[in-house]
Amino acid sequence: MTREVELVSYLPPFMAEYQEIGAALTAENPEFALVWKAADRALKNEFIDTADEYGIGRFEKLLGIFPSGEDTLEGRRARVRSRWFNALPYTIRMLLKKLQIVCQDTDFVLEYDFESGYTLRLDTKLERFGGVDEAEKVLDAVVPCGIRIEGRNRIDANAGGTGYFAGAVSWAEIIVISD
Repeated sequence: MTREVELVSYLPPFMAEYQEIGAALTAENPEFALVWKAADRALKNEFIDTADEYGIGRFEKLLGIFPSGEDTLEGRRARVRSRWFNALPYTIRMLLKKLQIVCQDTDFVLEYDFESGYTLRLDTKLERFGGVDEAEKVLDAVVPCGIRIEGRNRIDANAGGTGYFAGAVSWAEIIVISD
């Protein structure tokens, strides 16, 4: 939200006629534009979805998250979101919501079998750096210790093109004749 600052427009009409006052206020317009810009940035950094690098860094510091160099801003946001919204009680429905936050636009399948054996199976297709680690942390925090977790992450890849192979056989023999 950029705001055009025109301080002269706030003067009463009889004072706007004086050139000295108008010139002084016009000279202060850029300073007030900087203040509005800083206030807008501070407001955006209060929310996870609109925070910039600095704002996400503050959230990460609060939550004890250490980002790596390969993390993108969106990946860091997803990690902060998954840790920030940590509500009790832990149910399957809440686990699904947390996995939707971690997996974002990718598909995942969660199957559970609590009658024959306490097992949760999670199949994901996470390509984002740190996504698998974050899903693992969510499962560790939400799933009770008595339930076995089987997780699999698959990344589909279509390879095309031409491959060339070559081979060779060589033989070396040294014959030494001495007298």
